[in-house]
Amino acid sequence: MENYLIYNEELHRFVDENKLSHFDIDIKKIDDKFSSFDSKSNFFIENKKKLISSKTQFFLNINKNIKDFKLLVCDMDSTLIQNECIDEIAELLNLKNEISEITELTMQGKLCFNESIKKRVQLLKGVNICSFEKIVNEKIKFQPHVNEWLNYAKSHNLVTVVVSGGFTYFVNYVKKSLSMDYAFSNTFEVLNNELTGNLVGEIINADKKAELTVKIANQYGIKKNQIIAIGDGANDINMFKESGLSISMHGKPALDDLVTWSVKKNYYKTILDLFIFLEKE
Repeated sequence: MENYLIYNEELHRFVDENKLSHFDIDIKKIDDKFSSFDSKSNFFIENKKKLISSKTQFFLNINKNIKDFKLLVCDMDSTLIQNECIDEIAELLNLKNEISEITELTMQGKLCFNESIKKRVQLLKGVNICSFEKIVNEKIKFQPHVNEWLNYAKSHNLVTVVVSGGFTYFVNYVKKSLSMDYAFSNTFEVLNNELTGNLVGEIINADKKAELTVKIANQYGIKKNQIIAIGDGANDINMFKESGLSISMHGKPALDDLVTWSVKKNYYKTILDLFIFLEKE
């Protein structure tokens, strides 16, 4: 039997105050922030579909705390940062809508990542790489509370890694800004300071993300159940499968049934709240 955690405020939005008494036996208020219920409770059996369709956040109680984990692996675009960097580059050529559409279909798993990224990069041919600095300075926005989350993880000695299907210039900027330990990403081919429309080296796709996760874990003698993986798209699924705690960050619907936690709101604040609560358990 599984146990779930739910924010008290979300519970009160989901269930009318007058009807909560009907589930007194099923729902236990733990503290000012969280309540819990079991998977075999009448509350869950009667409301599971509605809970999911209403996008009410509830989370499996993993009965672990941050000290049980040793490695944190994160996607970058729309995960550590709010942007999709390739879309920001595309805007320089007035191609943002076209490339954003391809990106969205890829993250939903409707397009092959390798072919998708090649197609998008080809459309960027001729962009001067000097423009990247302007994108970083004026466009890139970190997710709220991501610094607090990374600092919390590092304070408990987790190895921190960004594994991205994005691009080296931006990934290295994010790695440095967040003081992460490792970064892996795709590399543009550049000639005379302009993008040629090609990539250099092996593509960081779903399989490669998983491979790199395992490689870093093995390097440190870290077990699968000691890995936290965070991402938002279909190309993160294989990485999720190599982790003990998989977290979908406002992820696509296809991910909801594949991850441990599906975070829909307040992203890193929610993850911090859950881990701080689990420390008290």
